[in-house]
Amino acid sequence: MTIVDAEIAKVRTFPPDTRPNYSQNNPIWKLVKVLEQTQFHADREHYLPETLQRLFGLQEVALIGPSGDEWQNKDPRLQNIKEDFQKQNLYDFILNGTEVTRGYAHAGDWTGSFLRIAYVPRPPLLGSDGVFPGDSVRLYLKIGQDETGRNYLTVPYNAESARYEIELWAYSGNDLADWLGPRGKDAIAHGALLARPDLVHGQLSDFVGIPFDDARAAARNAGRGIDMLDLAPNHTMHPVRPLRLELAWTDSTATRWDTSEGSNYVYEFSMSLRGWGSYFAIGDSQNPHGGIGGLEYRNLYSNYFGHEAQRRGELGPSWTPELGRILRDWQFDADHNRPSGKSLEDFFAVDYMDLHILRPAAVIGMHRHRDNQEVFLLMEGRGLMVMGDWEKVPSRDRAIELRIMKPGDLSLVKPGQFHALVNLLDENLLLFMFGGYD
Repeated sequence: MTIVDAEIAKVRTFPPDTRPNYSQNNPIWKLVKVLEQTQFHADREHYLPETLQRLFGLQEVALIGPSGDEWQNKDPRLQNIKEDFQKQNLYDFILNGTEVTRGYAHAGDWTGSFLRIAYVPRPPLLGSDGVFPGDSVRLYLKIGQDETGRNYLTVPYNAESARYEIELWAYSGNDLADWLGPRGKDAIAHGALLARPDLVHGQLSDFVGIPFDDARAAARNAGRGIDMLDLAPNHTMHPVRPLRLELAWTDSTATRWDTSEGSNYVYEFSMSLRGWGSYFAIGDSQNPHGGIGGLEYRNLYSNYFGHEAQRRGELGPSWTPELGRILRDWQFDADHNRPSGKSLEDFFAVDYMDLHILRPAAVIGMHRHRDNQEVFLLMEGRGLMVMGDWEKVPSRDRAIELRIMKPGDLSLVKPGQFHALVNLLDENLLLFMFGGYD
């Protein structure tokens, strides 16, 4: 990861005993407003709302300066005060106009994966008047190992959202329109909703329901569990595998391209969120630890059982340890040394544990910790977890991800990321938080 040096000068500092008015112009509301503008192409009842995961391409981040005596020290590498967990809140951010949503949709008896991509054209696709001259834009898209090649997608303009938008469903039949209402039928007719099982893969039953339960029963009878990394590995909604996307936008002539400095934009759905529906392995243990009866286990994170070794082998140079972290010489290690003399810690150290009651409609604001890892375990309620990149990740472009958290879900925030949590309900949200290294 790399600190974006150009953003250091944009840090907004506030002297001790002063603070911004977080109740007005809070950046979280800017993100919520963008979220509310989302337009899906079929009628609302065709989508499973709690499965929707959002990703927004991120162009720029502006932080608020640190608290305490070092309030004027804008460069994170030079900050040495350990008050407030090396924290800096977000002052503002700028999105780059690319939005991606993945989730489950249903049509008739089918419930499967879909991907929605939206785009606001940017230079060099814009004309001299700052407007993109066309009612559609073309898209090169690669999802995992599957790509359009030169058969670029034609993405039509949506006047409702003022964006170019397309939805790709994993539906494999030719009769998708027969199962949709007027809105979905119209979207199919205009090329805004396509059945593309060659690009988008998987059904909900691969991980939930009778077929999965039968596979679990067979594994139990054989005296083993199910390793989720090996189950439906190209599934668009795989619960633990990152989904990697490559995109490049062009006009009808394919001579002008909006790319990331000459390469494809690369985004990943990679928020580290685990729980009852997202885990490495599931199985059963009889007489656990010399006890009575049996238990069901779901392995969420582990340096054992080969899970981390498999992740490392598959991710290659982009691998970072899930329970550990890569150390830079300006970071504190688990023993509070700086510089550490170590380049890697493969464990998660805990220096604090807290219980929080997040009141109705309350928000834990968008902020980052320089060094530490932190876990949010939701115990009761519904939350919207926000996680984004304040540092540049070498293997992909910066982005903000949003996912719904349910009781039993936990999210692991890594160094280089900022995060926030929104209470979505008109009741208290109960949260267990722990972390370390600060």
